[in-house]
Amino acid sequence: MENVYNSRRSFLKRAGVVAGLSQFPLMGWSSGFSTLLKEGLNPGKEFSLLKLEKLLSGYQFPFTDQFSTVSFQSEYKLYNLYGNHAVFAGGFLLKSKLKGDRQQFDFLDWRFADNGIKNREQKFKYIVSGDVHCKTDATLSPENWNVFSRIALSEDGNAYGGTGITNKGETIKGGISIKTAGKSIKKSFGTLPLSWKWGLLAVVQNMAEGSLQELRFAMLDEFDAVHKNQTLKNRKRVTLDCGEGHLIDFRVFELTGEGVIPTVYWVDNHNRIVFVISGMEAYVLGG
Repeated sequence: MENVYNSRRSFLKRAGVVAGLSQFPLMGWSSGFSTLLKEGLNPGKEFSLLKLEKLLSGYQFPFTDQFSTVSFQSEYKLYNLYGNHAVFAGGFLLKSKLKGDRQQFDFLDWRFADNGIKNREQKFKYIVSGDVHCKTDATLSPENWNVFSRIALSEDGNAYGGTGITNKGETIKGGISIKTAGKSIKKSFGTLPLSWKWGLLAVVQNMAEGSLQELRFAMLDEFDAVHKNQTLKNRKRVTLDCGEGHLIDFRVFELTGEGVIPTVYWVDNHNRIVFVISGMEAYVLGG
């Protein structure tokens, strides 16, 4: 039998590590937020959204009637987590579409160049954008990519001064080949299939849709590093009242592995990632 928690704080504690966090005033989430917790949930292992309370005051859950895990566009707000508080730090946009027998992703990640702490009036942003062409396998293995990183001042996102760097890469047998800043680099990732950092959002959505419980793979990180022995695992289900009596059944997945900070992905009943949170940052859909 499920236990019903009417406290919005119950939702926050379980919507994301609770231990050691100071208490904040209740945030202004949409009325009716409560939590239905299934047996076996261990709140001591959760990645908490408590640090986002003040910043997410008035957050309205982005309800939808349908969502395609193949062709979609998802936009997130990014928050950096510092001790007992969080700072709005940027945003992330991911677009996906089928292109022949491959899946193409276009992305844009932007952050305040000062990490959102000071000198924000200068409006400098660190922007990474590009496209990644992937197989349609379970890990969405990247085959080739084109990435442009820069510091930008103007709203059009053009590189400021000589800050622009292009990264072009492709997978080769057991490894990757990269051309960046006029240099060629090769790195191996072994026999496990390859995935990529921001593509994990789509991988997790596919896992939820296909009821896949676990994946092991190597991960392309920032398009110039490879982390071996990664695991994505379906941890649990949590049913949340996300406002006005709308019950949503979330599947919660966790990423662990060599060289990465454990990260938790919250997928709603339409196989759409709404929250992503680790010990250092959080992504909130439409937040």
